Amino acid sequence: MSLPIQIAVVQHNPKVGAVSGNCAQIIEGYSQAASAGAELVVTPELALLGYPPRDLLHRQSVIKAERAALNELQCATEDGPALIAGHTADSTRESGPPLMNSATAFVDGEATVRYDKRLLPTYDIFDEHRYFSRGNKPQTVVIDGVTVGITICEDAWYDHEVTGQQRHGTDPVAAYDDVDLLVNLSASPYRVNKPSSRITRFGNHAQNTSTPVVFANQVGGNDDILFDGTSVILDAVGATVTSAPVGKPHVLFNSSNVGSRESVVPPETTQLRRMLEVGIRDYLHKTGFKDVVIGLSGGIDSSVTAALAAEAIGPEHVYGITLPSAVTADENRTDAEHVARNLEIQFGEEEIESLSKTAIESIAGLTEGEATRSITRENVQARVRGLLLMGVANDSDALVLTPDNKSEAAVGYCTLYGDAVGAVAPLGDCTKRRVYALAESFNSDPPQWIDSAPIPDSILEKAPTAELAEGQTDEDEIPPYDAVDSVVRQYVDNKNSVEEIINETDATREQIKTVVQRLTRSEFKREQTPPALRVTTKAFDSGWRYPIAASYAEVIGSDSMNQS
Repeated sequence: MSLPIQIAVVQHNPKVGAVSGNCAQIIEGYSQAASAGAELVVTPELALLGYPPRDLLHRQSVIKAERAALNELQCATEDGPALIAGHTADSTRESGPPLMNSATAFVDGEATVRYDKRLLPTYDIFDEHRYFSRGNKPQTVVIDGVTVGITICEDAWYDHEVTGQQRHGTDPVAAYDDVDLLVNLSASPYRVNKPSSRITRFGNHAQNTSTPVVFANQVGGNDDILFDGTSVILDAVGATVTSAPVGKPHVLFNSSNVGSRESVVPPETTQLRRMLEVGIRDYLHKTGFKDVVIGLSGGIDSSVTAALAAEAIGPEHVYGITLPSAVTADENRTDAEHVARNLEIQFGEEEIESLSKTAIESIAGLTEGEATRSITRENVQARVRGLLLMGVANDSDALVLTPDNKSEAAVGYCTLYGDAVGAVAPLGDCTKRRVYALAESFNSDPPQWIDSAPIPDSILEKAPTAELAEGQTDEDEIPPYDAVDSVVRQYVDNKNSVEEIINETDATREQIKTVVQRLTRSEFKREQTPPALRVTTKAFDSGWRYPIAASYAEVIGSDSMNQS
């Protein structure tokens, strides 16, 4: 089924607050679209500011710059196709926040129509009621005789699937049952398999309105939040006409004669790998850094983190350092070096025993000669490693990447100011199961500059260990990761109660009790650890807002947990 107009989507990668640079990206994409014969070009939501701008919206200099850039976009349409662009606008309401999340249609150099977002998300990572007033009516624009209905992101998700409940009383899409084309400007964050669910969502909108749909999404990493793009154009029966790639800037065109009828969305682990690399790369580039430092332990987490970093920014920009103590097994030191050599990253080694011993002696001196506790001796090792990694990073103008994963973060199995130091945690929203899946992905499909598996079988097969004591394994202190992952998925991602977890997982009652109790007691650690790249419905970061000094007895249900 043909579309009523030639359409292009500028799927760009904005840097939040870099208004002039973002505007240049849009104009470049607009020019490509015009040269290809597009009659309508659509940008993502808040395309000039980037999403989420957060409290930058309180800075008038930023808003002033955005207004000037918006005028540039308007002038660009004087001799080109129509443009629908996302931006902020002054509120039309007498009370409430002073801005609106808006989209303006520019036709022949004139601002013909402005639409204001009607549904403002305020849950999980979103906080739009803090900044914006809500729009209250639909809006259409006529372009070359084609009536186009405009929506912005949440407007298409009034019965949002994240929580399985309807969050809004109005369906903005329902107002467009007589338009020729429906467009949605979005900054829709990534989570595993969300690209496919979006295509289903917007395909349903197309079918319900018998109208072709254009979904224009931002791409790139902004702090902990990842945006996959995957913009798509669907015909009036919901079939994919063409779609943009996952995780890459792209100018997406449609034609009535060309285009794939099926969207190509990579498998789960492939898209996860790609998006984590986008997050690493953009975190560095958007903060002005080029290089990273990673502590290589010879374990699975640091090995996968190194592989992700090497593929994201190039092996020449990655420095892997192993820091053995007196209890480090020779195999782990050797495995760390093998990973570095396999990935062709820089490698260094420095023993920490003398520094650790000095620190422990100093601590003992400050505690009036009492014997230092075993937990103190173990954590000193981790903190000495953190000290050295941060020192190397400072000396080489680099950032430290933290290898901690979601399973460890859940149960607090990390050392503050030790293995938890760093700028960002690429695996911080990945359970242990997903970390192993990523390792297998790298071994079956190695980075392009090497021709063999980068992660040795010995790493895949060994028991996970923090290795802060002789012969230590993680299961000495926490339940097996299969049980931890299962409880984390049910309690954190699905928000299930303890009793529901007991009924729905294979974990034992005692394992569930241990995981949930450790999870609730570890809030203070998660408050102080680096941001985790978000890839699930609920990460331990900006969308996770639990108190530290609080009682969780009612949440845990301690009485039921004590039953035999």
